[in-house]
This record gives sequence, C-alpha cells and structure tokens, in this order.
Amino acid sequence: MQVTVTTPVHPTEVPERVVAAATRFWPDGAVEQADDRVTVRVAGTDALDLLRHRVWELRIIDAFRGGLRADDRVLRFRLSKQAALAGKAAAPPTPHVLGDLAVAVALEDGDPWPDAEHLRWWLCPETAEGEIVGPTEPPGAVPDQS
Repeated sequence: MQVTVTTPVHPTEVPERVVAAATRFWPDGAVEQADDRVTVRVAGTDALDLLRHRVWELRIIDAFRGGLRADDRVLRFRLSKQAALAGKAAAPPTPHVLGDLAVAVALEDGDPWPDAEHLRWWLCPETAEGEIVGPTEPPGAVPDQS
C-alpha cells in the first residue's frame, strides 16, 4: 500500500509543527515540504500499524470508522493536525479552518486486502459494546498463534 498525507501550511502555523503532525503516525515517511504544503509518503503493508494501534488504544474504533471513505482501491480520511501533534487520532466531522491531514491509502497488487472496504474494516473492525467482534486480520491471513 502507498500512504500519502497532505496538509496545507498557513502563514500563522509553525512549519516544523505541521511536519511533526503529518509524520506522527508515519515517522519513516518521506517528507516533501513547500511554502504552503507538506506531503508525507510511505509504502508498505505496515504503514497503518501505528495509527491502527492508537485508534484501538483510544477506543474510538466506531467513531473513526465513520470518517473513512472507501473507493475501490483507495481509502481516504482526514485527521486533525492538532490531535495528531498531541499523539491522538481524531477524524474531525467537519474540516478545520487551518486544514486537516488528508490521508489517501492506495492499495497495490500483492496487498492482503482485495479492496479499500476490506482495509477499512481491518483498520476499524466491527465492535459490540466497546469490544472488537469482527476479524482483525486481513482476508486470507493466518492468525498470529503466539
């Protein structure tokens, strides 16, 4: 999978803090910085692991899933820059005036998910009464036996 995070940098923002927010869940991403925009790119099937862990840890799976948009082989969502900078995962219901982190996750041939909808449910599985009840492994994956 290929993850691309883009966000505007406004004159009132500190560019280093915007980069820190954009790389919070993708610390190994390649950063491209322009005067008015930051882009972070990272590839690999583990590219969403930090974000997934944080969403589960914060117990916001259902709320976060509501902000995920699956379109064939691309999953899109927005993250709050301020929340990401603080280590939180928040998918705001409306865009922030200074802009959010726009995340696009493009699936590639060979990824374990057949489409973005399956990736969506892997990232934020089904829950009941606050507990995960849906599958937590990609389709066809062998569950961890450790």
